[in-house]
Amino acid sequence: MRAHRVHDLIVFLAALGTAVGLVLGGVAPESLATIAVAVSGLYAAWRGGGDRSRSPEGR
Repeated sequence: MRAHRVHDLIVFLAALGTAVGLVLGGVAPESLATIAVAVSGLYAAWRGGGDRSRSPEGR
């Protein structure tokens, strides 16, 4: 479980650094928001849907 937290922190810091680099490089914040939504969707898909063994009532 701890490895997942470390991995999440690394990904978060990488995404944050990329966003800062893009803003400093002159990318419009509106475009950055679109990129952030797309990347977060990809990350969520890569992470998976979570624990599928639980029933919908338990969520």
